[in-house]
Amino acid sequence: MTENLLLRLRLRSGLTQEELSDSSGISVRTIRNFERGAIRRPRRSSVEMLLDVLDPELKERLRTAPVDDLATPVGMATDWLKVLGPEPGVWRGGRPPRSSLLGRDAEIAELGRCLRDQQVVVVTGMGGAGKSRVALAAAEEAGRRLDEGVAVVGLGRVPREHEAGPGEALRLAGEAVTRVLGTRLAEGGPHRLVVVLDDTEHLPLTTARLVDRLLARLPRAHVLVTARRPPGLIGASLYEVAPLDAGTGVELLRSRAADACPELDLSGCGERLAALVGLLDGLPRLIEFAARRLRTVSLDLLLTDDRAPRLLGCDDPAAPEHQRSAGAGLRWSLDLLDASHERLLRRLARGPVAGGDVLAGLTDPADVGLLADLADACLLQVDRGGRPERGGHYGYRPLRHVRALLADDPPAVTAP
Repeated sequence: MTENLLLRLRLRSGLTQEELSDSSGISVRTIRNFERGAIRRPRRSSVEMLLDVLDPELKERLRTAPVDDLATPVGMATDWLKVLGPEPGVWRGGRPPRSSLLGRDAEIAELGRCLRDQQVVVVTGMGGAGKSRVALAAAEEAGRRLDEGVAVVGLGRVPREHEAGPGEALRLAGEAVTRVLGTRLAEGGPHRLVVVLDDTEHLPLTTARLVDRLLARLPRAHVLVTARRPPGLIGASLYEVAPLDAGTGVELLRSRAADACPELDLSGCGERLAALVGLLDGLPRLIEFAARRLRTVSLDLLLTDDRAPRLLGCDDPAAPEHQRSAGAGLRWSLDLLDASHERLLRRLARGPVAGGDVLAGLTDPADVGLLADLADACLLQVDRGGRPERGGHYGYRPLRHVRALLADDPPAVTAP
């Protein structure tokens, strides 16, 4: 048991075995054996040399402990446990899916660095781009080095602010936080952990207030927020999760299709699979929906039916309703805006699929503001290249699956 406690102290300090050896004067081999449990009766002098580096306050406490208690691993472990608290890497709240996460290693590493450098980070991106999966993976890596690990608070089921009222929405969100963090953490203190506030785009005011409260009570915490439309958090760092590239999208489609229907033969279908990934804008959630649908609908039919995205969804009762189908996800995003935004998006969706700058067709100055709101809500794809042939302007393009869904009558966009 003692060996695990030394490992926990070292991980909490963020040191490698070699770094701890250099700082303490204890050999790497001894540290390794200590952590593996090969040294069952550690010398008090060795323990104190390690604690000089890892936790000087704990060293002082151990100095006053009876010598006989420290002569056994159990005695030492009991004393250490009184002050160490939960193990690094402890996880509270909803877990990410067990399925593999493809093509996101670089983004997870980059977001992890951002999370270490900034106290508040907002992860944004299109609905279905994988914001939650990437955020939870980055939080898990960061939480390994923190005393209290990770706490995930899902807010997708809290009613919208305009439905429940700002006060009620804040109360319900606060209860969700307390359920996950527990009373001790909710009351505050110098706890070191990552708090993930997941699925918050419908609660912009609530999220801002919640983050302020969390940091006031937990000044050493890091907060990671996911939202299709980022809330106004002053000083927060913004990280945008992009869709998958064509190659990774095809790999994901093949993998999930093999899980859903092992006898399905997709060999020699590379180009058609890539076309389907393009139709779905490289969004992992829609690609996974399509992989399930391939059990009952042929690849050719999905590609030849211009409105195929309306066929995509799942019946997962654990998922919020707006994450269960492509149409429900679009309606959720549109309902965060007003009717003028939807009218403009429908107008743009009826335009040419490729080429042309949508800005050229906007004659009303108010439309530019609506366009920016649609882009902020991740309902338009934005080209920020500022290419010279466009006069340095940004380019905007309606997503292909959004075009397909809006081509139906309004009821077809509503969640089933």
